[in-house]
Amino acid sequence: MNDYDIVIGLEVHCQLKTASKIFCGCSTAFENPANSNICPVCAGYPGVLPVFNAKALSLGVRTSLALNCKINEKIYFERKNYFYPDLPKNYQISQFKQPLGEKGFIELLSGRKIGITRVHLEEDAGKSIHKENYSLVDLNRTGTPLMEIVSEPDMVSPQEAYEYLTALKMLLRYIGVSDCDMEKGSLRCDANISLKKKGETKLGTKVELKNMNSFKGVRDGLNFEAFRQEKVLNSNEKIFQETRLWDDVGGKTVVMRTKEESHDYRYFPEPDLLDFSIPLSLIGQEKPKVGESPLKCRARFLSVYGLGEKDADTLVGEPAFAEFFEAACKYFNDPKKIAGWFLGPLLEQANTLTDKFDGIKITPENFAQVVKYFSEGKLNNLAAKKVLAFAAATNDSADKIIEREGLTQVSDESAIEALAKEAIAENVKVVEEYKGGKQQAIMFLVGQVMKKSKGKANPQMARGLLEEIINGGNK
Repeated sequence: MNDYDIVIGLEVHCQLKTASKIFCGCSTAFENPANSNICPVCAGYPGVLPVFNAKALSLGVRTSLALNCKINEKIYFERKNYFYPDLPKNYQISQFKQPLGEKGFIELLSGRKIGITRVHLEEDAGKSIHKENYSLVDLNRTGTPLMEIVSEPDMVSPQEAYEYLTALKMLLRYIGVSDCDMEKGSLRCDANISLKKKGETKLGTKVELKNMNSFKGVRDGLNFEAFRQEKVLNSNEKIFQETRLWDDVGGKTVVMRTKEESHDYRYFPEPDLLDFSIPLSLIGQEKPKVGESPLKCRARFLSVYGLGEKDADTLVGEPAFAEFFEAACKYFNDPKKIAGWFLGPLLEQANTLTDKFDGIKITPENFAQVVKYFSEGKLNNLAAKKVLAFAAATNDSADKIIEREGLTQVSDESAIEALAKEAIAENVKVVEEYKGGKQQAIMFLVGQVMKKSKGKANPQMARGLLEEIINGGNK
């Protein structure tokens, strides 16, 4: 944009990784039958009393530390009053004046630091299910512990908003506070965007965007809205403060409602919950759990292990991947081969399982042994993948599987030479094609040798012997 600066701030809600809800003992399990995970407290019955979930507080403190926030010594909850069909109490227990953490920042891959205004805890609402001519309400999600992370209006483009979300999701997963699964509603984002004349300090009228169910959707919605606002301003018309929905199918934003201000929610202190002090012992307990930041881990994977950016990003993007990779490298010090077999064959095995990587049974030590045996020529590529498949399902050692399945690679030159001669004699036409310049024909013959050896022959040795026999006669 030539005439305007884009100003973006994001409000991210993430579901905390707790077994029970924030103010009662009901389960937070996903996809249970409708209205099966509820009790009088989360269903909003009169006269019931909430009890604060200590695990939710611990995870909130850990997040505040990871985001470099100042943690307030005392916090309290407030009632945020509004009416919605799936909000049974007609108010939400949240935090407003005294959040858990504030005035922090997160660093992006570009090196830019985006300010964090606040981190606060609150309960989720339920879920409305809209049918053709009626609606249903499922209260299972009501009372699920949420953490809202509000950024400063520091982002200057939709792409930077995308990078912020990517960095934030990676951090939250890395410190173990949320699974950040957008498909399950564990991570949701509202975006505020405005335009201002270049060089001016006064911010323009902001518009809030909702209903964006992917990071790409956030970027696309912000792109559309930026150009919509530019067109409105260039026509000397007024931008209205409102909430708009992102229509992913139509590729446009549409008006939902006028934007509420904080006074519209009539916040007041929650009378059924006392003020809470944040003990220094809790901060001390959570600080080590923050550990190394994903960005520092990525930089280390690039410099110490010599990985490419794509491999490093994939490994660091999943904490379990990074932990497994580093553990395997301790048993076989060839990081690039470990990464290649992890990101290739092992994840292929994981993707066939219901629990994906969580369903993999192989230990880093046994995995490293398979890679080592392949590198040393004890197993060829096909045999190594077979061993890996068995080990992934059982965690049997490579040695045990090799012995049981008879998978040791054959590197006996005389035995492979005999098989090569058989393959040549049985495939005269292919041999002539190879002699005529068709280099790929040799791979067919290698395949025949592998077939005859039941996959045990050393393929590199087989190719060398085939070429030598065809080009120069018998050895």
